[in-house]
Amino acid sequence: MIALGVDVGATRKGHDAVALDDTSTVVAKARRLTAEDVGELIEKIGPDVVAIDAPPAWGRSPGGSRLTEREIRRFGIQSFGTPSDPRKAENAFYDWMRAGFLVFEVAARLGFDRYRSGPAKGTAIEVFPHATVVVLSGCLQPKGVRKREWRAGVLAARGVEANGLRSMDQVDAALAALTGLFALRGRFSALGDPREGVIVLPSAWLPARPYAPCDAPPKAEGQPHLPGLSPCACGDPTCGELTGGEFARGHDAKRKAILWRLARTGDEAVRELRRRGWDLPAEMR
Repeated sequence: MIALGVDVGATRKGHDAVALDDTSTVVAKARRLTAEDVGELIEKIGPDVVAIDAPPAWGRSPGGSRLTEREIRRFGIQSFGTPSDPRKAENAFYDWMRAGFLVFEVAARLGFDRYRSGPAKGTAIEVFPHATVVVLSGCLQPKGVRKREWRAGVLAARGVEANGLRSMDQVDAALAALTGLFALRGRFSALGDPREGVIVLPSAWLPARPYAPCDAPPKAEGQPHLPGLSPCACGDPTCGELTGGEFARGHDAKRKAILWRLARTGDEAVRELRRRGWDLPAEMR
């Protein structure tokens, strides 16, 4: 099982791509691609899904945004709107959207039609890396933590080696691919109107309320390595604590809280909770 993630850039910048296999291992990556280059990469690696960080077409809803964008804003996740008014669409700001349309067209030509509903395998899905990290973290980006640091931490917590990713765009391409893996496993939500495009989120369960900011303290910069100490294993992307055991003091509770959030989206967290002898969230008992 392979998911190809594509971070779309305007024509001059080009696109970044990262492919992950079912163990979340990076099996391919590339930078500064054209839409046709993306097509060649699809043919070369034969992914099961193509996850593209861009809308597939202009909106149909009156106004400056699609239903999918309005729906994810209800969770406190801000996004750019995809306009339906052709006059607004002529603005140079939307060049990256036009570039994304071409990537969807190339994918469709190779058999990956735009996702509308049902299983995601064999389709091209629209994803949004910012929304992906919020959903997987269960909270909004904490203040004082840089975007790349936070997003790379979320990748690492899901088993993706982010150190070899050369840019923020490649980090986002990896997050797109990770969302594709969740979709292939059937653990996803697709919000919006299929006629104008739906954004795929990596969870079958979404909260009833907007996400709140992460309350963990920012990761300390320049923290020296001390013999006999290792990074805390709590899995919080903002944690920079070193410890002589598995968790920093009190961070076993932090790990449990993270697992409770993740238990609602998949089996891995449930298995870890049981392995550690920790109880499940009340609604899952």
